[in-house]
Amino acid sequence: MSEKRKLAVLGGSSIASPLLVQELAKQGERPEFEVCLIGRTPEKLAKVAAAAAKLTERAEIPLRVVFETDTRKGLEGADYVLNQIRVGGYAARAYDERFPKQFGILGEETFGPGGMSNALRTIPVVLEYCRIIEEVAPKAVVLNLTNPNSYIQYAATRYSKVNMVGVCDSPVGMAEDIAAMLGAPLDELWVQYVGMHHFGWIVKVYWNGRDMMPEILKKLEDVPGLPVDADIARAVGGIPTHYFKFYYHSNRVFEKQKDQQKVRAEQLMELEAQVMSEFEKSDALPAGLNQRGAHWYGAIVVPVMLSHATNANKVFILNMVNGSTEPWMPPQAIIETPTLVSGHGFVPLQPEETPLDLQALTRLNATFEMLWAEAVVEKDYSKALRAMMLNHLVRDLDQAKTILKEIWKY
Repeated sequence: MSEKRKLAVLGGSSIASPLLVQELAKQGERPEFEVCLIGRTPEKLAKVAAAAAKLTERAEIPLRVVFETDTRKGLEGADYVLNQIRVGGYAARAYDERFPKQFGILGEETFGPGGMSNALRTIPVVLEYCRIIEEVAPKAVVLNLTNPNSYIQYAATRYSKVNMVGVCDSPVGMAEDIAAMLGAPLDELWVQYVGMHHFGWIVKVYWNGRDMMPEILKKLEDVPGLPVDADIARAVGGIPTHYFKFYYHSNRVFEKQKDQQKVRAEQLMELEAQVMSEFEKSDALPAGLNQRGAHWYGAIVVPVMLSHATNANKVFILNMVNGSTEPWMPPQAIIETPTLVSGHGFVPLQPEETPLDLQALTRLNATFEMLWAEAVVEKDYSKALRAMMLNHLVRDLDQAKTILKEIWKY
């Protein structure tokens, strides 16, 4: 194969990082890789890296794991950078999942005011990393896994020169559910997704040249884990992402959340502590990692990176700068769309016609996300207020001002 490649992982001390290495080790058709796990806490990073390094022994093609607390040194010469940082850790995520409830709004780390709080905290840190990448690895492809994904990518593409692509396993999971419902092999389906990260719809599914969407819409109750009432999906002619339950059924979700003793982040903190204690006890991966799950490495992160590295010419649903792909969206907006990946780069593909109401919802989502990202970088309260007023879950100006008083730091 081609020359050795380097993958630098920001947020490398995540307990899920060994699963990334495990996925790379499985691959029989890839270049030789060095994976540099970059983290801030030496003791935790060393434990995670040691667990990951054990998995390289199973690799048919050389695979090496190193770790580094010096970010600049870790990023130097990288061909690929995976951004999976979590600024403030799970404690900060817990705050994002809790504070909106005092305003009668559901709490979530990517949707609603919780997502805006996450972006406020994360964007400045990501841009600091982007400055380093510009200096020490200017040709690197940056795969962004950090949430809220499209806020982060918009800020990075507007305020830096890095080549960033957003990756998310949500569309893959949706396609897998549809394939299971149809009894079809996933690789035989062409799935047309339109929208943005955590805010989109599957609007067409082709199998052997036949449009299966009419049949799917008739049997929506058979789609595993359909996140919304079937009648709204039939009405718009598409299957929305899991996150649309926060939009279409916000009151229901809030009622379930308001009396919860623990938010998801607190459950993950307990799991993290358990897994870290198990890393030293066995050569096998801790069983607790299965509870965390890291579907994204095998479903999207590694396949996209290797498609680029091996010039495989494969199509994945990715987050990309719109340009002229969707003429009804701002050219600078981040869209999620089928994208051709080869050694020459990433080419977003023109989607089919999108209903006007879905266009309007997506433009609104893009507008407030872009305004918020600009407000954070420019420390502009006026833009922040305008963005908060456009958020799907915020009711009125008084509520917008009160939320900003809670989270705005400038």
